[in-house]
Amino acid sequence: MHTFSRALAWPVAACASMVLSGCMAVHSVVSPMMQSAMQSTVENNATPESMGIGTSAYRGHDCAYLASMAQTFTKSQNDPATEAFTRKTFGWHVDAINQVRAEQGCVAGIPAKVPPSGEVPMYGFCWYAEPGGVGATYFSTVFAYADWYVDQGQHEQKEFDAYLKSRYAPKPSNALCQGEDTRAKADAAREKLWSLMFGNLSSSRVSVPWTPTSKPPPRKVTAKTAAPANAASAPATITGAGKVVGLQLSSLDDATAKKLGLNPAQGALVGEVARGGTAAKAGLRAQDVIVEIGGQEVRSPAEAQTILDAMRAGFNVPLRVWRARKLHEMTLEVAPR
Repeated sequence: MHTFSRALAWPVAACASMVLSGCMAVHSVVSPMMQSAMQSTVENNATPESMGIGTSAYRGHDCAYLASMAQTFTKSQNDPATEAFTRKTFGWHVDAINQVRAEQGCVAGIPAKVPPSGEVPMYGFCWYAEPGGVGATYFSTVFAYADWYVDQGQHEQKEFDAYLKSRYAPKPSNALCQGEDTRAKADAAREKLWSLMFGNLSSSRVSVPWTPTSKPPPRKVTAKTAAPANAASAPATITGAGKVVGLQLSSLDDATAKKLGLNPAQGALVGEVARGGTAAKAGLRAQDVIVEIGGQEVRSPAEAQTILDAMRAGFNVPLRVWRARKLHEMTLEVAPR
C-alpha cells in the first residue's frame, strides 16, 4: 500500500496544481511512458515458453511443410524492416521447427527419433471462459489425447463443452482445448493459464475433474506426404486477376490459431510478403492473419483471392489484420498488372 501511495503521489500533486487540461496533458505524457516501460519489461523477460512457442505446434506435419515454414520465418527474420523483438521470436519458431525436423528424420545424416509422420503422444487440457472477463473460467484435468492429430482436439473440445453445460450451466461461450507434446508442458500451460486468472476479483476459477470418455472420429485417409487437411501445406501467391500484391497466404489450422490467440480459427495466414510489393507497403508481415478485406469477412485464402479479384487496380482497400493478439487496421493498394 505504501509503494502504491508513493507511485501516485507525483501525478496527484501535479494534477492538484493544474487546471483539468493541464492534468490531462500530464496523463498524455505519463501514459505512453508507462506503456513503453511495460512493453520493454515484457520483451526483456520473454522466453519461447512465455510466448507459447515450442515444438508442440509443429508436430504431425510432413518434412516439406516444415521446411517451408522454417524458410518463411527465416526470410522474415532476416528482413531489415522486421523489429528486433519480432526477429527474436521468429528465431524461436525456427529453432522449434528444426528440432521437429531433426527428430523425424527430415535432416540428412540425422537418424529419426520419432515416426516419420512426426506424430508423438500428446497431452493437454480444456477450458471454458464465461464471456466479458467476468464470471467463471472452468479448467479440466490434464489428460492424454487418444488421437490429437485426427482433429487437433476438436472432439475433446465438444465433449468438454457438453459436459459443462449439463453440469454447471455456464454463460454461453465456447470451450477450447490445448495440446502439448509432453505432460510436463501441458501441466505448465494449465498452471500458467490458471495463474492468469488469479487476482481478478470479477471472475472465479473452477477446477473440473473431467477427462475425455469417448473416442475421437476415425482418421481420414490422406497421402503420407500431405500435411493435415486443415494445415497450410501449400501457400498460394495472391495475384488477384493480374493485380500482383506480393503476398502468399495459407490456411489457418487450429493449433496455429490457438498459439496466435485467435478464435475461431479462420482467416488467411500470411506466409511470405514480397519486398517492394504493395502488401509490404501496407505493412503486412509473416504470421499476420487477414480476417477482413473491404468489409468482407475472410475465412480462407481462397476467399481472400476472390475478394481481391473483384477489385479494380489502384483501389486502396481497408484490411483488418490479427497481429500480437489484437486487431489492426491497414490499407492495401490493389496493384495494376
